[in-house]
This record gives sequence, structure tokens and C-alpha cells, in this order.
Amino acid sequence: MPLRDHFHGETEIELPWPTMTQAWAVSLMGWLNRTLPKGQFQALTDIRLGSQVEADVAEYRRDELPDPDYGPNGSVATLTSAVVAPPAVLTIAALFADDIEIEIRERRAGRPLVGVIELVSPANKDRATERDSFISKTTTYLHRGIGVVIIDIVTARHANLHNELMEAIGGENPQLMPDTPIYVSGYRPVHRRGTHANEIEVWPYAAVVGQPVPPVPLGLRGGPVVLLDLEATYTAAIDATGL
Repeated sequence: MPLRDHFHGETEIELPWPTMTQAWAVSLMGWLNRTLPKGQFQALTDIRLGSQVEADVAEYRRDELPDPDYGPNGSVATLTSAVVAPPAVLTIAALFADDIEIEIRERRAGRPLVGVIELVSPANKDRATERDSFISKTTTYLHRGIGVVIIDIVTARHANLHNELMEAIGGENPQLMPDTPIYVSGYRPVHRRGTHANEIEVWPYAAVVGQPVPPVPLGLRGGPVVLLDLEATYTAAIDATGL
């Protein structure tokens, strides 16, 4: 199914972006769990929207007291900690970024994270602070040797997070994509045993409304490189939403 513009025209009205992105995340999770060795890897969705976090913090109530602890014979035990927190010494502005991810973890002790797929939201591309937060998180994954894929089909914001990531980690001559707001890109950290060099393999592909979503490699830490079928999973997500 050709890629649609989910931020302009009829598609924006018929299929809100939060529903679309969650459907695609679930579709990608299912595809990965059918494709990867079941005894070795497991894909999970992790969706946290910054606006929801802010609402939870704002609605926190200080006047709710815990139930008393009852000791022997029904006597009330002595409370050993304060039941109401003191006023904050300082209040500062906070950034709660959108996180729409598919995590791939190993099925062994500790369940180590080996790969991440990031579905970019409009908020991730909005202001410099949100973009910096996204780049910082992605860079941290790469420094830990975790493979990353970025899927950005947000046409409502023009920023290119791939290019900003390349400028952050690409040295003096970063390899930038042509000026395009939507794309898919894969990143695989590798250590070359022969030269002892640490490198990042990069696969950037422009996405185009009206054309199929291009496949992109996902390199798992200590594991295989999987070619993500973004077209099939996108089509399944569209079908699941009834569009």
C-alpha cells in the first residue's frame, strides 16, 4: 500500500496519528516475533506520550493519607514516616518527550536490549529541546552497541532527525540526506576486530507519499541483521484501523 500523508487531507481526519502509530507499532512487533528465532529474541512495544506524563504529574494529590497500619490486637501502629511530603524546594520546567518504540530483547537472564525501532512523533520534531532529547536518547543506544531504526513519516514538521543525528556523531564531515522531512533509516554499531575500529553502519532512505515504504535493515546487538518489511507492516496497520 502506498504511503499516505497522515497530517493533511482526508487521512488526517479519518485516522488520527496516535491511532495509526500505535497500530503500526503493534504490527511491527508481531512481524518481528514471527520472524526472529522465538527462543532467542522477543519484540515488545513501549509507548509513552509526553502529554500523558505531564497530566499525571499535574493531577498528583498531596492530601490523600495512607491507611493506618494495624498492629497486634487491632491497635494502630505508629507511623514511622511523614504522611505528607514537604513543599518542593525548587520547581523547574521539565521535558516529557514522546517515546513510541519497539524494543527487541534477548530471552535470557536480564533480558538485555539488543535493538530499538523509533516511530517519530510530531512532538519529537517540534522544538529544538525535543529534537535534542530524541538525538541524545538515540546516541545513547548506539554507544551501548544497540541497533536502531528510525521511522519518520511526519509531514507536519520539516526537521530531519537523521541529519541532526549525523551532525551529532558523524565527525567533521557528516553524511547528510537530501533535504527531505520523511525517511526511514537504520544504524548498526560494529567493532572491527581486524582494525579495532568502532563504526556505525548507516542505511538512510527517503520516504515518499504515494510510494511504498522502503525496507530498512535492523542490526541486533550480537545478533543478525533483519530487513524490516515496513511496507507489509504499514499495510497491516492501515487494514487494522479500518481505513
